Amino acid sequence: MKRMKGIKGFLRLGWVLLPSFMIFMPFMVPALGQDPQQKPPVFRAGIDLRQLDVTVRDRTGRPIRDLTAADFTIVEDGQPRTIESFAFVDVPFASEDTDPAWRKAMPADVVSNELDNSRVFVIVVNDSSGAGDMWAEREVKASVSKFVAQLGPNDLAALVFLGNTPSSQNFTRDKAKLVAAANSYVRTPVGASLVCTAARILPATFLYIAEQLGTLRHQRKVIVYLGRDAGVCVGPTRCGECFLWSDALRAAQANNVSVYPIDTMGLRPKWRAPDGFLTLANETGGRALINSNSFEEGIARIFTENSGFYLLAYEPVRAPDGRYRRVEIKVSRPGATVVATRQYQAPKPPSRAGEASADPAPELEALAGLLPISKLPLRAVAAPFAADGSDGATVAVAVGIRQPGFPARTREIVDVLVRPFTSDGHARGEDQQVVPITVPASGVNGEETRYDVLMRLDLPEPGSYELRLSVHSAATGARGSIYVDVDVPDFRRDRVSLSGVVLNALPGSGPVAPARGLNDLTPIAPTTERTFGSDDLVTAFVRIYQGGNDRLAGVTLQTRILDAAGKAVFTKADTLDAARFADTRAADHQFRVPLAGLSAGPHLLTIEATLGKLTVTRDVVFQIK
Repeated sequence: MKRMKGIKGFLRLGWVLLPSFMIFMPFMVPALGQDPQQKPPVFRAGIDLRQLDVTVRDRTGRPIRDLTAADFTIVEDGQPRTIESFAFVDVPFASEDTDPAWRKAMPADVVSNELDNSRVFVIVVNDSSGAGDMWAEREVKASVSKFVAQLGPNDLAALVFLGNTPSSQNFTRDKAKLVAAANSYVRTPVGASLVCTAARILPATFLYIAEQLGTLRHQRKVIVYLGRDAGVCVGPTRCGECFLWSDALRAAQANNVSVYPIDTMGLRPKWRAPDGFLTLANETGGRALINSNSFEEGIARIFTENSGFYLLAYEPVRAPDGRYRRVEIKVSRPGATVVATRQYQAPKPPSRAGEASADPAPELEALAGLLPISKLPLRAVAAPFAADGSDGATVAVAVGIRQPGFPARTREIVDVLVRPFTSDGHARGEDQQVVPITVPASGVNGEETRYDVLMRLDLPEPGSYELRLSVHSAATGARGSIYVDVDVPDFRRDRVSLSGVVLNALPGSGPVAPARGLNDLTPIAPTTERTFGSDDLVTAFVRIYQGGNDRLAGVTLQTRILDAAGKAVFTKADTLDAARFADTRAADHQFRVPLAGLSAGPHLLTIEATLGKLTVTRDVVFQIK
């Protein structure tokens, strides 16, 4: 059985298989969200440029934001280099004043693959502490919650447990998932027979994460480590962990990955000061939080120090040769500290003519990255429905595609490959669908072309899945990918459950194809649009199921809309009597979403189904423009 090869799948293999970690390649899972606030710099064509993200801090640790390209000097292997491209990225903070009250616990159901200029955090939790470390366990959960609360609107974060806690969380903007994963923390005592494995798993994990984060462009990359020790060392040892630490630090330096270690033991006697934490921070441009029982200030500092960075690009001194090269970056600002790569390994030379290429097919390569490919901007939403005659589900998937406007009416062919993975990384087959669609010409001002492509996917059983989609446009030759989470209830056995919520809007965001491709699942065609005018006609559809063999009963359906302040601006109760479920133990509910009179800004649509003492919900986040 194939597995998803990434941080989550890698760690789920457990302690014993750690020495084989080098065989794994990136295959990670983000669930994403909003469009980026800034566009990445445009690099000069025709030259293979090396790109860097550089943080420049003042004496207080705050980013310096007013530098120009003329203030920077780049030297590679002793040779000055010319800066070919330059940009500053100012990262928006989470705001208690402007963020909706429900935003911390409610992700958007539509995800996006446009991630340029976001910060990427990996929270690594050492859950192998010895028995009785109750204070550290409590503080880890509290610290992750505090950290997650400060994530900005474009930030991505993953949570990784080193031991046997079963709920590591892949990259997401869903704060509720990160907090839930942190709250599953359980201490894992280490047996005597696993001493070497325990010593190696931390540096091996740091090495793996740093190498995979190095594949990302235009992102600020940070590892936040929470644990009672770090054990950083160099030189030969019985377990060989020191060589791994040397490689891990080198990889972090080469890939601009800063490490911020937090000592969960809090205050310690001076003679027990954790030197490994200081080494991790000092060698990677991070900062250690040690000898403190209050982590709030240190966590806030992580976000402050990484709230702005520069994107630079220059031409390397030589063609790719696979060798390590030293890089020195200076700025003409007294007292400034530069956090950037010190060395990197150049790519290997191209294969000789006639040699077989080991590169995967483009559609598979698009699914194998740490983050999705955004060369073709995409949005996607997935709504599960009960499958006929099986325990699984049929998922209605809508993929929104955005491209430069076509000058004339165009016959487009969209090729979509989708691979689903379970929460523990097992592949569940694949499906490929080719969808023809006629795209109208853009307006006189060259507006963007937007259209939705619909497809269906069968999943074999209930559970949480990650759908990875590779999408190719024949009209432009562009390819992108997008990763979507979908939770499938046990429709056949749960006493009451809900399908996903489908929205349709008039006027829509463009053509949809195939127009009737999902008619057996939903009477309305799904749209990926979630920004509406108050006079738009928006229709919602949901299917309610009564599983098991109990006698059918009436179900109460509560529909509610909350504004950004958490105030209910619409509430309606409906009762579906037992007769509505008589034929298939399922009943449909379709209604117009009341947008008239809603204020501009974000809103939360919640649908609750109650049967006896059981209540299940589905949520949709939308905007009024």
